[in-house]
Amino acid sequence: MANYCYSTYRITGEASELDALYELLSRLEKEKENGNWVGHIVEALNEKIPEHLYVRGWWDELEREEDCISFSLESAWDPIYEAWDFICSKYDSLSAYFIGEESGCEVYLKRDHPDKGWFSDNYYVDICTPKEEYFHEYFKNLDDAFRYIEKITDTNIITCEDIEGLNSAWSEEHPDAYIYLHEFKEV
Repeated sequence: MANYCYSTYRITGEASELDALYELLSRLEKEKENGNWVGHIVEALNEKIPEHLYVRGWWDELEREEDCISFSLESAWDPIYEAWDFICSKYDSLSAYFIGEESGCEVYLKRDHPDKGWFSDNYYVDICTPKEEYFHEYFKNLDDAFRYIEKITDTNIITCEDIEGLNSAWSEEHPDAYIYLHEFKEV
């Protein structure tokens, strides 16, 4: 069974090409069984799916916004951005931007638009305290993530090594307690 990766996407480009892709996605949702499978788009644009291209994903919440197409994506293991790059390559002006996470395999990836800043979060903090209190939050910079951890743990955090030390101390008495600090890698 796959670990699911949850992503948010934005596709940008010329309005006419955005309209064409949006119409294709909308049509596939209505016409095909399991119509929002990414493989259907690749087949519609390329006749068959190239062997190297992984398309195990499904889009939802499709919207045509003023300057983009937006949707959420549920895929197996990663954000399958290569598939969306392939889809966009079938148009002259389209580009895909996204943020995706799959916590089981610690996949945290993104590609943000340099001018739009749609996906400005760079860090994700996930905490289970020794008292089994759960906290999670997203941050643009590392210092804000450290301050958040300090507030919850009442411990001075200056480096990632400080978090590792706190994790070790917690796990000795409370094996289920943890602090995870994940960085979104730009691809």
